Amino acid sequence: MNKLFAICIVAAASASPAQAQSSTFTTQQTSSQAVGGTRTDGTAFGGQTTAGTSETVAADGKKWSGTHKCVAVTMPPNDTTYNARLVCDNSDPSGTSSTIWGCTAPAKETNTVFCTGWAFGKTGAYANRRGTMTFMGAGGTGSGTSQWGK
Repeated sequence: MNKLFAICIVAAASASPAQAQSSTFTTQQTSSQAVGGTRTDGTAFGGQTTAGTSETVAADGKKWSGTHKCVAVTMPPNDTTYNARLVCDNSDPSGTSSTIWGCTAPAKETNTVFCTGWAFGKTGAYANRRGTMTFMGAGGTGSGTSQWGK
């Protein structure tokens, strides 16, 4: 696992087209490819592609599986909001969506990252919907929450 981004992310939350839907999810990374280097000031930069699977549980107890693929890049050292930005495509039996994430650098003690995301529905139950996400992960596994609007 590359230390630039020891994470994988997905925002998969089935939702009825007529109502908001919240859920929790867990993820497992299945592949990862990193690229990068070092700036003249000694700070690292890089990018990474990842893919993985997810298991989601909606507030009403319904469960399902999904997949995701993501592209991430580190931000310049003086970007104090997020250390990395990610874009993911997500798919599950209800439809497809894309998410944009801002994440912290991995914590030195635990290698854990924390992320906030925004979801944009593409097809199926997600079409023309937006949502918000949270994520916490380390070592290729993670968990999070999602909330889709109407």
